[in-house]
Amino acid sequence: MEVIHDESSFSRNSREQDEGRYNSGNLILWIAAIAVLIGLNFGSWSFCMWVFGQPEHPMNYKLLTRLDKLDPIVGFTPVNAPRGKFRTAKDLYAQIYNFDPLELRAYNGILKRLYLKNFAQRDDVIYLAGEWKVDSWEKMGEGDVFDNGVVIRAKSTSFPDAILDLALPSPEVPDDFELVRDQIIKLEESSTCAAVLNIQRRQDDTMIFTAVPLVARDYRFADDGPAVSLVPQERVRIDPELWPISDEMEVIEKKPVELSNEPDEEEPVPEEN
Repeated sequence: MEVIHDESSFSRNSREQDEGRYNSGNLILWIAAIAVLIGLNFGSWSFCMWVFGQPEHPMNYKLLTRLDKLDPIVGFTPVNAPRGKFRTAKDLYAQIYNFDPLELRAYNGILKRLYLKNFAQRDDVIYLAGEWKVDSWEKMGEGDVFDNGVVIRAKSTSFPDAILDLALPSPEVPDDFELVRDQIIKLEESSTCAAVLNIQRRQDDTMIFTAVPLVARDYRFADDGPAVSLVPQERVRIDPELWPISDEMEVIEKKPVELSNEPDEEEPVPEEN
């Protein structure tokens, strides 16, 4: 018969040691479980903040629009358009010129983010103004940033290194809509409010400014020409490869000079000596 003493498995000290090891093991498991839950909670919170805070990322934008967590893009009038700064082509070029590729990418993200959020409570929108000479144009369709409308490629009349992509989202473009190469179009300030959405810097240091008017109205580029009714598209495509919109457009050929109806004058015959 085993004699019970302090070192026996039936002793009080032995039982307390076993219970202590058991309790300490449970405590470690509980601490680990709580740490995992805290990590998951922090991770989900950070993910939500990233998704809602940066809708300009294609994945985030698709998720937010699918869950209907982002307000549709709306149009404005000259009275209630967001306040901002009107820049000439030269001024905006000078502002962006020293940006490295990473800084320019971040800046473009901010421009798109403000547009997707309808410039809510903003007073620093970058608007583009001035006169531009038409180089080419085409209708937009499925697969572009906007499903319908017109995009015009033009060059600044005062600063040749600045190129404009002017997007006019519209549900229908008149069949007789036409632009002539070298035709001058003007971006009015308060009546157009052409907000810059993207800037691309080419290897030759020219820059393409993609802009879209925020004022929803009829845009007519000739006194007797058809008008394009700008209607903001509620949902757009923001994939990086879609910018600039008109990068592959064909240049409008200049119309040949019309021949005169009058017959050419006969060349004088030299008199014989």
